[in-house]
Amino acid sequence: MVAVLSDKPELREQFCKSNGTEVANGEMTFYNATLGNKTSSLIEPTAYPDKIQPLLYSLSIADYAILIVDVLTPKIGELIVALDSLQIENGIIVSNVQLPVKGTVLEKYETVADMTIAKEKLNAGNLMSGTGNNAFALVDKTNAVPSIGNVAHTFIKVGKIKKHDKLLVLPEKKEIEIRSIRINGNEVEEANAGTRCEVAYRGDLFERGLLVPLRNEYQVENIVNGRFKRSPFFKDEIKGRVHAYTNMQFLEGTVTENDFTLLNPLAFEKGETILVVDASNQKLRIAGVFQSKW
Repeated sequence: MVAVLSDKPELREQFCKSNGTEVANGEMTFYNATLGNKTSSLIEPTAYPDKIQPLLYSLSIADYAILIVDVLTPKIGELIVALDSLQIENGIIVSNVQLPVKGTVLEKYETVADMTIAKEKLNAGNLMSGTGNNAFALVDKTNAVPSIGNVAHTFIKVGKIKKHDKLLVLPEKKEIEIRSIRINGNEVEEANAGTRCEVAYRGDLFERGLLVPLRNEYQVENIVNGRFKRSPFFKDEIKGRVHAYTNMQFLEGTVTENDFTLLNPLAFEKGETILVVDASNQKLRIAGVFQSKW
């Protein structure tokens, strides 16, 4: 899954439309694209830069990033900070501009001059998805579909899911059972890492979140202990409430050097990196990261 990023929506749209077919839209727009010899998804955070959430959701789903830059702007700086904070280590920069990426994961990205070369690199590359035995999936939304039932729009990050699997929804701690799985409108028995799919399930509707095995190591808490590391690019004082972001969860709370106190429970693993977001900041909305305690 490839996140297509730029501070200019028209550049993101140009790349996606020239390389894929639109299949779903909203705060994020999804395109099916043939990259190399396999079908993958291009994810475009349509409501960015007006809203930061679609950018963060897109980066949680993606394994790879395309950053398109024609002019260095504050929002390009925000995109660099977001990619580095969420440790998206694989990607391509499409630009003729010298970018301030020293000391960030973007130092590993290949820089190319135009979108055509970027497409060639994507086609030649091997886009890797998460590996592991246990299923881990992100849910963008759920809805009730006539004659089908409740459906979760899902992205498999690690492992695979199968029909009749019983999974736990976090942070709600609700159990569901998979009734059927569809990929690009076709019913399948299972879905593997790197796949975008629709899952019909037995269980209640829920907001964005995680799907994990019933036995898992996630904690669901209102208070996260750990350590806050301010971004060196964030120069403002943090006043009042901010937001915690991880794995499709965007929750309001307050942060100190050693504690993140949230208004609603957050699902996280020990040692997980949680973004600290000042959504109303006019310059840089990512204040830093909060490392949960091991």
